[in-house]
Amino acid sequence: MVASLLAVGANPAGADTDTADHAAKTGACVGDALGDQMFTDVSDMHAFKDAINCIAYYGITNGTGDGSTYSPNQDVTRAEMALFIARAAGVAGVDLGDAMGDEFDDLDGVWQEARDAINQLADNGMISSGGDYRPDDAMTRAEMAHFLVGFLAEAASNVTIDSSGAILLGTGGTAAAADDWFADARAALPRSSDAEVSAIYELGITKGASAAAVQDDTMPPLDLNYEPHGTVNRGEMAAFITRALAHTPARPEGVSAQYDGTNVVLSARDGNFAPVENVVIDVFRTDTGGADLAFRADGSCGEVSRMGESGSEVGTYICEIDSADEITGGDGNASVPLGSIDDGGTTVWAWTGDNEDKVDGDTNLFRLDVPEGASTSMADRARVSTEHSAAKAHLGSSVLYTVQLQDANGNVTVGADGKKPASLLVRLTTTALIPDPSDTNPDDGQDVIDDPAGSSLLSTLPLTTDGDGKATFSVAGGPDTMTSVKADKYRVGIEIRVRPDGNGPANTAYYIGNATTPASPDGTTGLITVGPVIFSTEAGSRAAADVTVAVTPAADFVAAAARGASARATVSVTDQYGDPVPNIWCSLASTGAGDITIGGNRNVGSDGAYTFRYERVGDTAATETLTASCDQDGDDQTTADTGTDTVEWAAAAGATGTTADIREVDTDANIIFAGDDGSVSVVRYDSNDRFNIESGASGSRTTVASTYAGFERSISDADTLSWTIVGSGSRAVNTYTLHKPAT
Repeated sequence: MVASLLAVGANPAGADTDTADHAAKTGACVGDALGDQMFTDVSDMHAFKDAINCIAYYGITNGTGDGSTYSPNQDVTRAEMALFIARAAGVAGVDLGDAMGDEFDDLDGVWQEARDAINQLADNGMISSGGDYRPDDAMTRAEMAHFLVGFLAEAASNVTIDSSGAILLGTGGTAAAADDWFADARAALPRSSDAEVSAIYELGITKGASAAAVQDDTMPPLDLNYEPHGTVNRGEMAAFITRALAHTPARPEGVSAQYDGTNVVLSARDGNFAPVENVVIDVFRTDTGGADLAFRADGSCGEVSRMGESGSEVGTYICEIDSADEITGGDGNASVPLGSIDDGGTTVWAWTGDNEDKVDGDTNLFRLDVPEGASTSMADRARVSTEHSAAKAHLGSSVLYTVQLQDANGNVTVGADGKKPASLLVRLTTTALIPDPSDTNPDDGQDVIDDPAGSSLLSTLPLTTDGDGKATFSVAGGPDTMTSVKADKYRVGIEIRVRPDGNGPANTAYYIGNATTPASPDGTTGLITVGPVIFSTEAGSRAAADVTVAVTPAADFVAAAARGASARATVSVTDQYGDPVPNIWCSLASTGAGDITIGGNRNVGSDGAYTFRYERVGDTAATETLTASCDQDGDDQTTADTGTDTVEWAAAAGATGTTADIREVDTDANIIFAGDDGSVSVVRYDSNDRFNIESGASGSRTTVASTYAGFERSISDADTLSWTIVGSGSRAVNTYTLHKPAT
């Protein structure tokens, strides 16, 4: 047996360190800082357009020539670089003091502002001093790293240089040196310069310059070249500086808002871009698709909602400055949980004013659009699934499995720390199977046993989740060493667990397939059993034990009607491999929902399926059980060859309903199915109705009025519905209350 018996393929298992661990979650280039500065040589399609406009907004560049151009492709000289860094330091709140005199021997002839900047950086220990400065030389990428690290050591709280010269990233007891490095930089630079290059990678300031010749993302170094001796042009310089500014307090003047993957970070800055403390900021939200309905014609708020977690929303009054709104701290920032992101994205507005001011047409609002999927919620569970649901797989094929990181609200993109991917281990146990010598009647299906002459082959497969929080692997059997015998040939056992320090969910939080409860790990190994796959060469079977008959209703919930309502259900027949069993007859029977006759015997097609159409007359609620019976082997016997499913027929909602379980929602049709099995109601609403939302902790529940859009946004977060219906039609004003789970 060879390794090919194991994993046919898996996504690459990258080294845990292969990521920018300290990249900033918010930046300096938002809002007004992205306004077009009208440089004639910077097009809308320029790769560094935003960065160039941003440093011009902050006064870090004044352009070239008469100021109408920027010259993005021109190399940056060392004199220019010093000036850019000195100006950036001022924006970030670093007081460089006055230049104390020349720190280098070759500054004669350098214009005064640049000369002062060079000396200020040297005076403050931000760059090395002494000897020649070479002001007219082009700045190299290695030198750029030196300048940026010196700048951030003064301007950022998460970069320090200790007494030994080591560059530490992070804050408090977690600060540590960079653990990523570029092979070409390490080979070409002194240790201190290499450390500077590694630091700006970890900080998300550089992304490398080109692909390395050797690609192996299972271990360091990075699969990138830094090209340390390459020069830096003015466009690239703008990108470097803006990424560095993201780590500093620099933010645009006024109020701005950014999303960090979990929270909306609110910032207040004065005209010098310095943090402003004790600024009261009001925030509110809506789904991006409904943003056109957020304001009325006079500029006042329309269909918007408060921010914050249910039961602890921000502010007492929506769209009004009050004492319960967010207040900036000493860093000029405040933070508000965004919660779930709406389908299609969420839009947030932030503003400030005097107490009791309300949003109107003159209010200066900052708009933040958060796209769907932007959340970086941390994983606390994982689901392992496969689309192969049959008992066996054909030898020669492979079975694909997917591991998806999740939290209580659904799929997430990062591991347990909310930042990095998760690393997992899959253990595969492949056992060869041979004919059972004691099988006296192999014609009815060859019995097999584990091959006593061979031991099971164990293999460990490392996985690392991708940008979607997903990892995949596939398994297959080995070669057929006994082609004359058609039987089961291999059994592949599959187990999984998080790697030590792998940033994955605990091994008690793995859900297999569609399970609603997690699997129990082995008490000794901690491994979670995913399940075996049998690879076989036996012929497709029509034996009752091997055939699966399934019923799939077109809809699980159907509105009942006195004049009759139509329904459909598909019956499918598959063998032990999940392959269709064609050209047999099936019938479909209904019980529990009144006198319903469905078709009769019908032949399934080449796809092994037939769709039955039928009608139910009656406006009462009922649970209908559909039972399919098939003669898969032509013996006119169907007792063992059946499949079932249910349909809930829903009656029109009565005048009142109290905390009925929400079963299914169709917001396009404005329909909610609610209630217990056998007594489901179909509730119809429109924008003319009144809506409320109840939420909060047990014992302190509150009910607040909502808008039509807010009601629809909250349906997915609620578990029950109450209603009072006074009439039908668009003129009737009915009342609906969603009840969210207690917090």
